Amino acid sequence: MKTIIASVLILIFLGIAAVHFYWALGGKKWANAALPTTEDGGRLLFKPRFFETAAVAIGFVGFAYITACSVNLLNHSSLLVQYGSWFIPVVFLLRAIGEFRYVGFFKKIKDTSFGQMDTQYYSPLCLGIAILSLIINYL
Repeated sequence: MKTIIASVLILIFLGIAAVHFYWALGGKKWANAALPTTEDGGRLLFKPRFFETAAVAIGFVGFAYITACSVNLLNHSSLLVQYGSWFIPVVFLLRAIGEFRYVGFFKKIKDTSFGQMDTQYYSPLCLGIAILSLIINYL
């Protein structure tokens, strides 16, 4: 069961990484709903450049690696894996909760394209990742 859950998480992480690599290399598809904007939906709150977007993609590959190692799909035991396997659910739980204005379940700005996608997909996915990661750690 642990291996199945980890495999699902690994696929999710690698899929998200692939999308971020696509954006880092100049892809535009889905980008308009992936970043929070001002209340009127007119201005991005931040515009990530190549290095920031590539770093996020590499981070997701790292999450996949840590998850694979934590269930012995890959053979590597270290403090990185030990602490990383707890870092992942904490980060995604905090992301699901959000910062109370633009991101997360408790955001105030909900009527933008990003806000709607965040409510329907991004925050529930983050909560699911956090829960599945905790299950892996406790099984």
